[in-house]
Amino acid sequence: MNKIEPIFLTTTFIERFKDDKENGSATGFFFAHNESIFLVTNKHVIYGDDYHSSDSVSKVNKFRLLLHTNPNDLSQNESLDIDLFEKGKKIWLEHKNTNIDVILIPLKLNRNKYLIVPVDKTLLEFENLVIQFEKIFVMGYPYGWFDKKTNLPITRVGHLSSPFRIPFYGMPVMLGDVETHKGMSGGPVYMELKDYTTQEGDNRTKHLGTTKIILAGIHSGQPRWDLIDKRTGKISETVSHSLIFIWFSDLILEVIAQNID
Repeated sequence: MNKIEPIFLTTTFIERFKDDKENGSATGFFFAHNESIFLVTNKHVIYGDDYHSSDSVSKVNKFRLLLHTNPNDLSQNESLDIDLFEKGKKIWLEHKNTNIDVILIPLKLNRNKYLIVPVDKTLLEFENLVIQFEKIFVMGYPYGWFDKKTNLPITRVGHLSSPFRIPFYGMPVMLGDVETHKGMSGGPVYMELKDYTTQEGDNRTKHLGTTKIILAGIHSGQPRWDLIDKRTGKISETVSHSLIFIWFSDLILEVIAQNID
């Protein structure tokens, strides 16, 4: 089998369960911090649309991941069940800001058995980079659909729509213009920079290199556009569009710092 680009092994298909009853699917990716491995996905994957409420109740209690087991044969895969509660206590880590749609799940994985490629903080090193309207790559499993033989994610390609790392509506989230689908929530958003530069203190730019891949953020679906009838105050139309939310990737480090470090 042809060698696979390692970035395709950073993600995993997530099958959600509530009391052993299947309850939809989502996307996650692996993040390494010190000696720990975490599964990163969206908060709404567990809580549903009301994830931002302090009274939110988990809609699921188990994830099932599908992982590669043979680096020479991608058709060899095994499922791994992750119980989201231990002795009645949730195991996932949340941001202190309840509106942040990002969670981390500590994983206990046999690295000798499962073939995964975790992202780490080196892909979050973009301080002072000059980035605008760059091409983005969103990886995931739309509607739970993907090549079940090789267990590799689908990649959708688009562009950044709002300024890089400028909070949209005051939140640590950006907009991207790319067609995504239900089931891709929680997927990584990568960006490949070419001939990239950095901003110096005297407003000059400095050439750094030819190619650099960064983890721009975490995809969490599309913002809802409701048009309000000014006369009635009610929703007159919900507009379809291809804009997506991309949560800042360094929120991963914030969640770790708030819960572990």
